[in-house]
Amino acid sequence: MTRNPEFQRQLWLNWRPSLLAWSLSLSALVLAVSLALSAPDNRAQSLGMMAMAGLWVATLFYGSVLAGRSLREEARQNTWDWQRLSALSPWQMGWGKLLGAAVPAWLYALWFALAILLVSAAWPKFMGGWQESLHVVALAVLWGLGLQAWAMNSVLMAWGQQDRPATSRQTQLLSGLLFLLLAPAALRNYATVTRGSASAALWWHMNIGYLGAAYLYGALLLALGLLALWRLLCMRLDVRTLPWAWPLGLAVCGFFAAGMEVDGATFGDTGLEVFSRLTAWFAMLGTALVALLHMDGHLRGWRQAQWAASRGRWREALQALPLWPVSWLLALLAAVAAPLWAGKLNPDFSQLLVCLYLLRDVLILTGFALLAGRLRSPMAAFCIAWAVINIALPLLAWGVAGLAGVGIAQPVMGLIFRQSGAMGLHGAAPWVSLGVQLLLAAAWAGWVFRDRVLGFAREGGPQAKT
Repeated sequence: MTRNPEFQRQLWLNWRPSLLAWSLSLSALVLAVSLALSAPDNRAQSLGMMAMAGLWVATLFYGSVLAGRSLREEARQNTWDWQRLSALSPWQMGWGKLLGAAVPAWLYALWFALAILLVSAAWPKFMGGWQESLHVVALAVLWGLGLQAWAMNSVLMAWGQQDRPATSRQTQLLSGLLFLLLAPAALRNYATVTRGSASAALWWHMNIGYLGAAYLYGALLLALGLLALWRLLCMRLDVRTLPWAWPLGLAVCGFFAAGMEVDGATFGDTGLEVFSRLTAWFAMLGTALVALLHMDGHLRGWRQAQWAASRGRWREALQALPLWPVSWLLALLAAVAAPLWAGKLNPDFSQLLVCLYLLRDVLILTGFALLAGRLRSPMAAFCIAWAVINIALPLLAWGVAGLAGVGIAQPVMGLIFRQSGAMGLHGAAPWVSLGVQLLLAAAWAGWVFRDRVLGFAREGGPQAKT
């Protein structure tokens, strides 16, 4: 790592000798305040708890802010083009920024970690001894690195197609949402480490304990964050890669979620069936996410993919292809496989209908995305069309034909009503309705594709400006 040019650059930008003394002084001041405000018989406990709070704040919050800021500064200072011209690989740049940009945060974490270990060694009642304190420090480092990686991902996703600096609200949105999702699990794991728990934490029928679960999902958070960071940096540095990282991450999420068994809530008993169903849900959610986030890059991606395919360069076509078809195909395969793995006489293919319903909406979105340059705001146009199709028309059908009309206009609602017995709707009606809507959406997207992508190729292909 010390030979990593980006890591050396970040150290040159963020390290100074006074930082060592300043971080030590400020950390000591924070700990001294906790000592001064605590009762004499509770000072060791207060000191340890304040050090623990400082450790998690430094690794999770301060480190995430510094990691994200390192990428925002690249855009503000117009140095991203120099990064493209350098010999740095996306992996080198990712690790260099991840470890080098957050050096001030890791200094604070060092002092607070030392305080935790000293308190637990001098007062064994705190945290049950220094061995348990080591777990707290290790988990703070693991989860901190994971959130810092996701903070960098949020900056890269907020840039859009152009390398423009994102606002603070945009870049911190994903990290904030991710923390809110993971905070309950983190607090539960912390309580287990500090007080112990007699309950078993099962994962794929293995009792890994809550401490093992904290390490397991912290490692998942970090691994997925690094995988996403590598993929996004490849895109920003114009390094062409096959789209394998995105479906792999979604499948890993499905595998980890399917194996989770906590407090008797067993999700892993059905094995491959639950893995397929959860993977399908993750893949559908991922399809909607990347289709919306990368909407301004659809036109360029489809044009490049069509140009490469027309010349028989299939690898280049796959590299230029937008990500949503890849994750949607994964969702389709998983949604079809889940009922087959169940081995029931009457398999439930309702998840397949939801997957096809998503395809309908993504095809409509793609049509509007391909009209970039002709529409002032393709995103606004898509939102209006989506609201009309999914809200206004079902309400109109409800007023005209009741619940049966809603089931025809909105196939997913029709499936729900049919399963609940709320209306007398024929079993094939939602499928037929969705099939007609899919044909109309495909016709719309195909017409726009012929004009904006195939027409562009006839006018000069990549020689024209995209």
